[in-house]
Amino acid sequence: MAKDQKRERILAAATAVFAEHDFHQVQVSHVATRAGVGKGTVYLYFPSKDDLHQAALEASLQRLGQDVEQAAGAEAPAEAVLREIVLRIIKFFWKRQHLMTLVQRYERRGSRNPRDRRHRALKAVDAVLARHGLGGNGVRHLDAAFLLGLSRAAILEHSASDKPEAVAQHVVDVYLHGVARSA
Repeated sequence: MAKDQKRERILAAATAVFAEHDFHQVQVSHVATRAGVGKGTVYLYFPSKDDLHQAALEASLQRLGQDVEQAAGAEAPAEAVLREIVLRIIKFFWKRQHLMTLVQRYERRGSRNPRDRRHRALKAVDAVLARHGLGGNGVRHLDAAFLLGLSRAAILEHSASDKPEAVAQHVVDVYLHGVARSA
């Protein structure tokens, strides 16, 4: 098996294991078993559990960034495009709320640039707003950030009976029309 393929298999297994369990509950041996490799092989690619976790998180966020960009590129009314962006973000974090906390901590720590992790989503939302003539006045980036902030709040505060689709619709309604009109 090629070295890159093995690394990707380990990353995929780590992503799944870290999504199922809190960081402190995960053992590298569980990741190795799921990837079908020895524990020592995992350490050849990732010197520590922290390194493995960070790589798995980065890979997941890259995929989410691609999903958001794909949704943003749709030729549809602004509300539908924004709802799809929010839905993809919400679905990614829905049953993994602890990942949202990790992402926020990771963004603040800023391995390269603290805004890199959010930047793709911000740019995608900003482009949708610009394409549809929404927001602006020199602060469209804030308008984009507000939508992402509402999405984060929905991820962290939703109840067990809420459905991602309904929550995404509500987030976009509040964002575009305000709380008074979304009631």
